[in-house]
Amino acid sequence: MNSRAPLRIEAAKRATFGSLGICAVTTVHHVYGAYIYRTPWRLHAVMISTLATALMAVCLRLLRRNANNRIGAVVSWTFITVTFLVPFLGFGLFEGFYNHALKIALYFAHTSPVLMARLFPPPTYEMPTDAFFELTGVMQVIPGFITGYYLYRYVQGSQKTTEATSGPRVYAE
Repeated sequence: MNSRAPLRIEAAKRATFGSLGICAVTTVHHVYGAYIYRTPWRLHAVMISTLATALMAVCLRLLRRNANNRIGAVVSWTFITVTFLVPFLGFGLFEGFYNHALKIALYFAHTSPVLMARLFPPPTYEMPTDAFFELTGVMQVIPGFITGYYLYRYVQGSQKTTEATSGPRVYAE
């Protein structure tokens, strides 16, 4: 195992912990939203966040055992893809930032109702009427960005490890 592998595994572990945080906040947020707005379809997010976090945990376990072989490479790409798409992009940026932080900012900036309805069409979106729902929605941004930060650190470590183990590059003219 090379000297960077423990740093990469630590970054993967922290990204997974960030995903656990987003899974917890997402679960509370969507179960509460499904109840107060009578929209049981919101519960799908609980399953998605739980499955993504479980897959990340399995990948982390496999990465610890297979850091420097082909299985490790496949697992690494799986980890990167799932972590980027679900907790970071899906729940952190889209759900937390767009669906809640931006919506609240525009709402309190007195953005026109027509534009608000275009950006946040009902019945999928609710205008800010419940503080707990909106607060838990915005809270998804924090573990989402923590996950994204440590995913970035993981990818950076992967690139440096690849460069260090592949030897000098020779460029033909």
